[in-house]
Order: sequence, then C-alpha cells, then structure tokens
Amino acid sequence: MRRRNIVGLVAGGVLVSGRSTIFAAPERIRRVTALFPMPKSDPHFVENERLLRESLRKYGWEEGKNLTLIVASVGSDPAQIDEALPEILTSEPDVIVSRSTAVALALRRRPQQTPVVFLQVSDPVAQGIVATMQKPGGNMTGFTVLEPSVGGKWVELLREIAPDVKRIAFLQDGASSPVSVALAQAIEQVSRCLGVEPLIIPLSERADLEPTFERLSALRPVGLLVAPGAFSLENRSLITALAARHRIPALYPFRYFVTAGGLSSYGSEEAVGFQQAGDYVNRILHGAKPGELPIQGPNRLTFILNATVAEDLDLTVTPALLAQADEIID
Repeated sequence: MRRRNIVGLVAGGVLVSGRSTIFAAPERIRRVTALFPMPKSDPHFVENERLLRESLRKYGWEEGKNLTLIVASVGSDPAQIDEALPEILTSEPDVIVSRSTAVALALRRRPQQTPVVFLQVSDPVAQGIVATMQKPGGNMTGFTVLEPSVGGKWVELLREIAPDVKRIAFLQDGASSPVSVALAQAIEQVSRCLGVEPLIIPLSERADLEPTFERLSALRPVGLLVAPGAFSLENRSLITALAARHRIPALYPFRYFVTAGGLSSYGSEEAVGFQQAGDYVNRILHGAKPGELPIQGPNRLTFILNATVAEDLDLTVTPALLAQADEIID
C-alpha cells in the first residue's frame, strides 16, 4: 500500500518538498505583580512603577511582548494588606515584587509559594521573613534597606548638622516599620553617649503628627529622626512641613523626604534597589529558585543636605559637612 502524501506537521515541523521546517512555540507571556504600600495617587507610586519597568526592560522583559506587569496599591496597615492580597492575587503571577517590610510579612503569611522579590525590608531574618541572609530558603528573597545600627550614625550626623540640640526625638510606627524597635535602641545608646536625651515617640495614625510636633516645639532645641516605613512615606509631606513650621532640624532615612522639603537624609538609594530587583526577577523567570538567591544589602548609603532649608533654620553648613555630603540641594 502506498503511503498517502502528506503536507503537514511532522515531528513538530512542517514537511514541505521532503524537508521539515521547525517552528518554535511562542514564548509564554510572563506575569509579574508589584505590591506597593502607597496609594496610586502618590507621585512616588508612579516613580517606583517607572523604576521597576525600566529595570525589567533592561533584562529584556517588555509589556506587550513577553511580560504582563500589574502594579497595585495594598496600603501600609497589616490588616489592610491581608484583606487586599486575595483580590489582587486571584490568579498567581510568576513573580511578586514587594515594597516594604509590612507587605513582605503579609506575603510570608500566605500559604501559596509564589516567588517573591522584596525591596525596602529591614532585618528580614529577625522579622522571620527568611531563614538566613546567604540562603533565604523558601519562596522569598530580596534586598534590605538598612541595618539597625545606622540609627547611631543618624544621631551623630544630626548633631553635626544641629550641634545645639539637647534632645533627639525618634518617630516610629511599629506596624509599618518593625525594625524601628531595633533602630530606637541604637539611637538611645548613641544619644546618651553624646549627652543628648533620646525621645522615642510611637505613632499609629496621621492624626498623631500635629499634636506630636506641638509637644516637640515646646522642647526645643530638639532634633528629629524618622523611622523608615510605609507610614512615614505616605505622610512625608506633612512630616517635613511640620518640622519646618516648628523649626525642628531633622534627618530622614531617604532622599524623597529632602525633595519633599526636608532638611537632610542618610540612607540607601531607591533606584539602585529597583535595578537589583529587576536582576533577581529576571533570574527567577529564567528558572532560578528564590531561596537560593542571597539577600543583598545596600552597597552604599548617601548623605543629602538641603542648603535652603538649613539657611531657613539658621544652621551653619560647615566645610566638614559639605565634604561629607553626597548631594547638596539648593
């Protein structure tokens, strides 16, 4: 019996004139979901989204080509985050990018084992997010924002900026910034060594800020430090405005406080963190296991000073301070 002549699929190819041409199956479009604590109306949400898109594009991941990227706001309150996650993650993505300790902790509580790359997290081992820095294990890895010992450096820098302060207040929100407890310990220790009275002030909601600054104003000369976290990020404009109104010199953990009108900051660069996150997302999408990717800390911390705010507060910017500053904003 003669075999029927066929022009069709043969062994995954198309048989034409006795030769087969192989057509590769189209690459599956990957899904990445990013979870941010600030509302979408916040300009910083837009900036973080831009940084993430640019980082992923650097590694060849482009929307409409091989990537679907969903960026959602989940808030900063742990209960609010837990409530938002099931609706946002109705269909599990290939990778989740998480910004803030509170969001990472909420993802850690989920039974699903979707790979997670976290940013802006402090002391993830102590928080129970990962097993160790070198070998995180499980489904989570990422990048830390600071070590608790940096609290001591904040005190020293603030004293250089405002040498007349007799007290240093530290605003902390434990819910959105669990590391603030360890930071407070470092701040208390170094403050006492320098003969400055530490004032640890817990906050829980935005309404606490104005009466807190009223009380601090009565304690001048007083300096101000602020814990990193979603609470201070969301309220940065109000915090810097109140510090200016009550003429309280402040050192903040990130540059975005200074661009919002704050005096100074000492901390990691957010853009670098998103660049690193893009690398880890790319590795995971190519088969790497998050539990085998080591946790990385910031490779440098930067000191930024707003010279205009310093002048408004009648502070002298010494040559020594200028030499230390990585950036002067006029």
